[in-house]
Amino acid sequence: MSIIMSARRREGLLHQTEGAMMLISLFMALFLIATLYYILGVGDAVIYRRIMQDGADAGAHAASVMGAKGMNLHALLNVVMAITAGILLVIRSVEVLLEIIIGVLYGLTATLVLAPKALSLIAVLSPVQSSVEAVGDAVEQFVKVAHHALDAAHHAVQHGYPLLAQARAVDAMAFQDAFDPPVAGGFVVPLLGPRLPKGGRGLPVEKDDIGTLCDWAADGLGNRLNSVSSKVPRWLLKFLGGGGTNKIRLGKRRTCADGVVESPRRVIESRADGTPVWLGHEEFQYRAYDIGRSAHDGHWQHGEKGIRIAQGGHDDGRTTTHGAHVVGRIGFAQSEYYFNGREDKSEWLWKQRWRARLRRFRISRAWIPSGIVSACSSTRGRGSVHGLAGLCDVARDFSINAVSAH
Repeated sequence: MSIIMSARRREGLLHQTEGAMMLISLFMALFLIATLYYILGVGDAVIYRRIMQDGADAGAHAASVMGAKGMNLHALLNVVMAITAGILLVIRSVEVLLEIIIGVLYGLTATLVLAPKALSLIAVLSPVQSSVEAVGDAVEQFVKVAHHALDAAHHAVQHGYPLLAQARAVDAMAFQDAFDPPVAGGFVVPLLGPRLPKGGRGLPVEKDDIGTLCDWAADGLGNRLNSVSSKVPRWLLKFLGGGGTNKIRLGKRRTCADGVVESPRRVIESRADGTPVWLGHEEFQYRAYDIGRSAHDGHWQHGEKGIRIAQGGHDDGRTTTHGAHVVGRIGFAQSEYYFNGREDKSEWLWKQRWRARLRRFRISRAWIPSGIVSACSSTRGRGSVHGLAGLCDVARDFSINAVSAH
């Protein structure tokens, strides 16, 4: 009897229609809730990535700005070295000129006609020459002390500004309300600046020839004196600046000596392996990396929490690739500092025209294993495998930082 009743009940359930709309509505409600929170999650992800990218851009640009400031400071120190050396150069040139004149006058004393006038001029010019020499000796001591200090300043700038660039980049990425949250921290590479040809790391500068310092001083003084309009005797201006700057170089041997002035700085000519260095090379690049807080904490967790509500609190449908979201917590950016002018490379560290700008993120060639680089190089012009060269270029130039591509 009970078996018959159970069969009738099951038969009745097959034809039961009460509550059907409620079940469909429940499923639709859960689906719409999941869709709504999915859209919110996509929006959160877009905002999250935008702020992460902005933080990386800010850090990279801040580091390059400090690099440009360091190069401009090197240029300023070079100019100060040239000015101080130029003062001594003029005094020594006048001293040499007086010695030449006195020597000529001593030669004229051998003649009967000009001997009296020559002796009188020698009596007048000898004390002047001694006074100029004494002034030159005093100025030389000042120049020595000043150049030792300026050389130490060059060292401090070369090795200190990369650290300042790191600190400024971290401050821009991690300690600004505009990027925190989600940015939790970051850093830029190279940490201590590019590798230098003679070892160590720092800004890409090296010592120049001492003679270059006196050449710049003579050229600068000569150009200035050519435009002077005053009551200074024209013959003196002509000697100092007229007819070129070679006359100012009379005292170069006594001024530009190792024990008197220090070497100025120039942009490094080549790497340790002899490869020439130019603007746009790795020596002038900074790459910034910022790290974000978990996308499942704070404001950024709303999207996933909503989907979990729709799934009854479970995480059904999540695959192993879900862990790849960690990659989204890292931001990349690249920038460089450069000389903004068309002057020759020898003049890059004599003018304060260094600027900074964002660049497209590119994988450094130094980071690619040599075997892959050789394989890519060997594919060029090899018929059927020539297309691989294009793939290598795409792999190397792949832009992770599309937002800040300039």
